[in-house]
Amino acid sequence: MWDAWCARCHAKDGTGKIAEPTVTVRPMDFTSCKATSEEADADWERAIAKGGPGVGLSAQMPAFGDSLTPEQIRGFVGHVRGFCKESGWPSGDANFPRPIITEKAFPENEFLILPAIGHDKEVEFVGEYEQRLGKRSMFEIAVPAVSVPGSPRYNAFGDLELSFKHTIIAGHSAAGAPHIVALGVETRMPNGNFDKGAGEGSLIFEPFISAGTMLGDWYLQTQFTVEFPTNRQHAERAAIYNAYVGRDTSRSPQTWTIGAEFNGENHEFAITPQLRKGLTGTGAIGAAIGATIPINERQERGVRWVGYLLWEYLEPWRARK
Repeated sequence: MWDAWCARCHAKDGTGKIAEPTVTVRPMDFTSCKATSEEADADWERAIAKGGPGVGLSAQMPAFGDSLTPEQIRGFVGHVRGFCKESGWPSGDANFPRPIITEKAFPENEFLILPAIGHDKEVEFVGEYEQRLGKRSMFEIAVPAVSVPGSPRYNAFGDLELSFKHTIIAGHSAAGAPHIVALGVETRMPNGNFDKGAGEGSLIFEPFISAGTMLGDWYLQTQFTVEFPTNRQHAERAAIYNAYVGRDTSRSPQTWTIGAEFNGENHEFAITPQLRKGLTGTGAIGAAIGATIPINERQERGVRWVGYLLWEYLEPWRARK
């Protein structure tokens, strides 16, 4: 079936390179593990069943859902996966939707803007750049811009954050559920103005562990972090723990994802219900909104509105004609 139906566009070896191209768009090179490993099996299955438009891509990729059984479609996905000959790449099945606060374990190529508005009218916008390194690693740079209430209001950049993350475990359980675990460390620079409330006033090291798996149709993602400040007069040590549970409402790249996070820092606890939405047919651009609601010490902390706008910058955000 591959040779008869697919090879005329994708080539028998999966490279997409043929002597006489039959389509005007350039087919994906399935031998590139970097390009194909990030996609979940469900995304490939949808592309085969519904064609390119089913995943926001070109209509020149036809739909085969009426010609193939679900078992045959899964067989095609396995065949496509086989073109990647390098081992060690985490499966895209473990590339779960991003929670607002909990750090994902999967290495990403993303750019994000994360807004937050506190009950005291403090406003923060964080610009975050993430780049994958090789098969399992990633580095991240985060630059916060803060607006602190006062007379007058103080606007400035906050503490610069640099982090590194490496996936140590990735695979599937005996029941077929994907799982992933990563270790990382974040460093927060004391370049923000501590006296104005725009910085911690200390260099802070934050080692962390992140993990994710599936429980049926539900995503479960967790993170545990310990903060070690070098200046204990300005910042205290802290244990931070986040846990997220959520699920998609459909298999479309533009699906709504509903979920909630439990967030804790030392003796402070909160819950963050949230909604996520894919904004493009390919799912390369998405947004989320939520509210961090304190469980204890509610008078002092109040509700904090949070969210993000996300761009997977190596993925196509619209179909090519």
